[in-house]
Amino acid sequence: MAGENNVSGDALRTAASHVAASRTEWTDLKTAALGGELRFEPAAAERCAQVCETAVDQITDQLQTARQLTRVEGFGDNIAGRALADKFARKGGEAVDVLVSHRQVLQDMAATYRAAGRAYTEAEANNAVRLRGTEE
Repeated sequence: MAGENNVSGDALRTAASHVAASRTEWTDLKTAALGGELRFEPAAAERCAQVCETAVDQITDQLQTARQLTRVEGFGDNIAGRALADKFARKGGEAVDVLVSHRQVLQDMAATYRAAGRAYTEAEANNAVRLRGTEE
């Protein structure tokens, strides 16, 4: 039983670590897209953003269920029962935190894709202006 608890705790810590790393990576990519350094074909960028938004909606739905994990009852009204309920409630809170962070990463991803799509459109427009200038 103790091993199972460690696996669960380790899994949550690992997930939190991966989400934090993803957030940093996508923040950097968003900065690049806003600076015009990252460009995606606009229709592809929009499709990617929509996939991210669908995942955001799914996580939002799962958060409703996950938040119930923070309210644990039924382990008895004694020291051991309250301690066990508190422990499970904390784990539920950790799961909620990971889901909230992951949802934010997905929102950043959607914004990044859209910014990259705009950067592509702007670069194409600038290139067209430059090409017209060389024709004259």
